Amino acid sequence: MSEEVTSEAALLSSRVRRYVLFDRVNRPYQQWQVSRFLPHLGRRILEIGCGVGGIIDLLPQRDLVVGVDIDEEVLAYAAKRHRGRGECRFERMDLSAITGDELTRLSALRIDTILCMNLLEHIEDDLSALRTMRSILVPGGVIALLVPAHPSLYGAYDQADGHFRRYRKVELEDKLRRAGLLPGRLQHFNAVGAVGWWVKYKLVRSKIHGSTDFHLMNTLLPIVERLEGVLAPPFGLSLTTVARRDGL
Repeated sequence: MSEEVTSEAALLSSRVRRYVLFDRVNRPYQQWQVSRFLPHLGRRILEIGCGVGGIIDLLPQRDLVVGVDIDEEVLAYAAKRHRGRGECRFERMDLSAITGDELTRLSALRIDTILCMNLLEHIEDDLSALRTMRSILVPGGVIALLVPAHPSLYGAYDQADGHFRRYRKVELEDKLRRAGLLPGRLQHFNAVGAVGWWVKYKLVRSKIHGSTDFHLMNTLLPIVERLEGVLAPPFGLSLTTVARRDGL
């Protein structure tokens, strides 16, 4: 068996190993993603699907930051990584099977911001998940949401990573409204990445990101970020929006 195939098998077999590696090489891209939401962040943040804590590592000081995930191994890594930040806490929780006690406990924390980045596509009943998020938020609180875009891009990597779907703008807006949320402007994000994704995962049918992919994206990132800061692209690898809970 070749070294490349062995490496791919090892990464696919260990979520924490894969996430730690991706977090390390993908940090510039994560910084760009987080920058889209920084102006909207409140003081008491919940990140759903926090993984190894890479997004939390990029957040400025807040009163409270709670990270939840379904995997004990990645949570242990995240907790150790952020042990020096007293405002951070981590808990195993499955949003799609949340208990009444868990919901009560989260609601009592007075969460004003939920970060949900590359997570909603992993939940089969995403509408129910959005309704749960709304119920956790204080009135006026927001959900900073980033999801994969364009069902036509759905391919081998999506399937291997447990994605149920990729989103169209109209579908995401409809689900947010049905969940009782007020969506802000829905924007496509990373047009260059969408083209690369189509080549790698639709044309070549790869199942995992490689170091070459990250190197190329990091090289192009300053140009792409500058361009999309001036002109919103007509398509993109992801969709972003900030949805608000009304005052009720």
